[in-house]
Amino acid sequence: MDRNTKSKGLVNLLVLLAFGSAVFATGRFANSLAALVAYAFFGLGKFIALVSWFHMRLEAREAAEKMEIEELARTKTSSTLFDDKETAFFPARSSREQFEKYFVTGFMVVLMILEFSGAIIFWRGLGKVDFTGITADRMMIATGLFAGMALILFMVGRFMVTISRVENNRLLRAASNFVLLGSYLSILCAAAMVGDKVDFPKADLYLAKAFAVVLGLIAVETLITLIFELYRPRLKGKVARPLYDSRVIGLLAQPEGLVATAAQTLDYQFGFKVSETWFFRMMKERILQVLVLQFALLILSTCVVFIEPGEQALLERFGKPVAKSEVLNPGAHLKLPWPVDKIYRYRTEQIQTLSVGFTPEKEEHEEKSSCCGRSHIPKKIISSWQTASKPPPSPRSLPLARKNLHPSASSR
Repeated sequence: MDRNTKSKGLVNLLVLLAFGSAVFATGRFANSLAALVAYAFFGLGKFIALVSWFHMRLEAREAAEKMEIEELARTKTSSTLFDDKETAFFPARSSREQFEKYFVTGFMVVLMILEFSGAIIFWRGLGKVDFTGITADRMMIATGLFAGMALILFMVGRFMVTISRVENNRLLRAASNFVLLGSYLSILCAAAMVGDKVDFPKADLYLAKAFAVVLGLIAVETLITLIFELYRPRLKGKVARPLYDSRVIGLLAQPEGLVATAAQTLDYQFGFKVSETWFFRMMKERILQVLVLQFALLILSTCVVFIEPGEQALLERFGKPVAKSEVLNPGAHLKLPWPVDKIYRYRTEQIQTLSVGFTPEKEEHEEKSSCCGRSHIPKKIISSWQTASKPPPSPRSLPLARKNLHPSASSR
């Protein structure tokens, strides 16, 4: 491992330190819960970047030691000079092996405890917090800061991830994934800032809870990794994946890795190189454009609204009625995409009933169809009208009615 690789590892550490502090300060400035939870990921990244940087230094010392011994081996006077007690002549390799065996394992145990503790504390704290929303007068400033940090982190992270794909730079991958993930976290925090503008004031709170769930998922992965490490076969000469190189973080930072995994699975299932067909190659190269196109079509579909007959809709823009076009009549209309414009439909040509002070029976709300000239009046009202319209009984019929009401009257 050359000096440039070690310097790049130090760059990852410094970037995570600087931008992690910036994310935390911006979150406090705008009262953003999501930014405060996102700072935990930057904290984990700083610890991992520090360990990986020290790990790279040990491998660099081992590589330098190997070159020196190979140089001495070409000029040695005895062919058995390095045959006995090999480990005594390779102190750098021995230090690196001890570091990986004991220090890294202990570090992962401590990291797992921190991840579990952080996930539980954040989840419980977010459930009890009285969230008042993002500070309105600071929202735009914080959104701009998050967007700027996301851009810088993305450029640095993408560059580091590309370099880490080389075998000699594999130790850069863990910290580089955290740098690239920090860019995505900053973008999400910036998006949550405008939640209050689109009638979703708790977007920041829900995003903070999602970050806490992801932190718990990383803790579970760390536990599984430690368990598997106990039973992993050790093959001499085989380079193992560092324990602190999280696959979950790598998947979140580089989702395009799913394409390679899917290609290998398809090749195995079909028995031939499906990944080498023209269609798969085209989809692999254009997958981002296809997703962007689908998202654009989805957003554009919200620009057209159809109001049904008998309805009227109220058009609101950022929660306020739109001047001169706040009411939409039946037909097709154009509007700005969601969530900028929203419509609220109402059946304005239908009789509405409001019962106050009592609970009406079900039959009272059943009305006859208005087709063919039928009445809209409920049955009970019609029957009451018919009863009220009957003529009064004649005097001759009174004794008969009294007899029917009192059967015992005839016996008297």
